[in-house]
Amino acid sequence: MTPSCGARFPTIDADALRTSQEGLVRVWDVLTDPQRGGARAAASGIGKVWLDGVREAGLDRSVRQIGTDRAWESGYDGRGVKIVVLDTGVDKTHDDLRTQVVGEKIFSASPDAVDRVGHGTHVASIAVGTGAKSGGRFKGVAPGAKVISGKVLDDEGYGDDSAVIAGMEWAAAEGADVVNLSLSSGTPS
Repeated sequence: MTPSCGARFPTIDADALRTSQEGLVRVWDVLTDPQRGGARAAASGIGKVWLDGVREAGLDRSVRQIGTDRAWESGYDGRGVKIVVLDTGVDKTHDDLRTQVVGEKIFSASPDAVDRVGHGTHVASIAVGTGAKSGGRFKGVAPGAKVISGKVLDDEGYGDDSAVIAGMEWAAAEGADVVNLSLSSGTPS
């Protein structure tokens, strides 16, 4: 099988190749040349050959990287803090958020507050997730805090500025200590 170009990265002058299991030997033969003693070196015109790295979500490490474990040890876990997440809604039935979502309001054209995109739920779990689903491994930054969901984006993940402004005014009126907006602008594709 011939490898296919998975992606071209001009900023680092590199290509990512993808092939089937059966095509691995052929790809290796094309990208490398045999050397003495059985070793292989990059073929002419090829600077280096690396296997593509594999990454995973790391909330169990990233939360500690910002010092939350020390804050928790000092008794700070967000208790008493009200966080408003203005996003695609928050899944209040998610195991990590079941006890954390204390209110919601819809500002988008969506018929209900259900998070069909998943982004608002993701954001809320980083902030206040209890870690219940992972046995405590993936706990949010402030698991003692509570979340109020303002659905300013619709079920496709889009919304307008007026909905966002209305959500921000509502958050202030609700007495939010923190308002999170993980939104971007641009032309939809």
